[in-house]
Amino acid sequence: MQLLPEDKLIWSPIVANSRMNRERNSSGINSYEKEFKFNPEKYLELKIKESGSASWIDLCCGLGNALQQTAAYLFDKGLRQNIILKGIDLLDSNRPDNEKNDWISFDVGSVVNWIPDQHYDLITCVHGIHYLGDKLKVIETAMGALSPQGMFIANLDLSSIVIEEADTAFLLKERFKQAQVEYNSRTRIIKRTGNAAINFGVSYIGADDSTGPNYTGQDAVTSFYSLK
Repeated sequence: MQLLPEDKLIWSPIVANSRMNRERNSSGINSYEKEFKFNPEKYLELKIKESGSASWIDLCCGLGNALQQTAAYLFDKGLRQNIILKGIDLLDSNRPDNEKNDWISFDVGSVVNWIPDQHYDLITCVHGIHYLGDKLKVIETAMGALSPQGMFIANLDLSSIVIEEADTAFLLKERFKQAQVEYNSRTRIIKRTGNAAINFGVSYIGADDSTGPNYTGQDAVTSFYSLK
């Protein structure tokens, strides 16, 4: 088995996946609301009412439909000046351009290289971590980029992570528990409320893009680590 470094992995056809989360909305039938059981639009509206402003960054945002729907919702509520919306995705997709959503900020690149420039009230990643190499680095970065009462929520399949010479699932669940991170093994959803410094105590080795489908039925990437 040949493990790929990050600069090679991003060129894999498995990573440049055009099926998962490309067109998912914020709320409705095919949406973040259905996936995570909460409505980003209402969540951010409440944050604005509580503190006067809110911010959301969507990692692996696909076409950015969820951000656009949320932007239109808040625009119609007269809250345009109170919200920061940002998306990051490996693929540069064409996105609608009108007064209700042309103020969303989109960055093109690997989420693994993401360096936050602020703290966010909401950080999401819907079925995007499946295709990342250094998954744990992204989780560490996201939790450190939360505002004091911000929420990070994402899909995470522990079977796509291998920590050599360790019981991977046990070790990660222990780290989650120590950092007060919620992980649901049935739904495979990871969640944390509030800024946190988490260190998994591992070193990234590389990724395998040939392991086949995960629980979603789509081919995914397995990430390999060693204990420090």
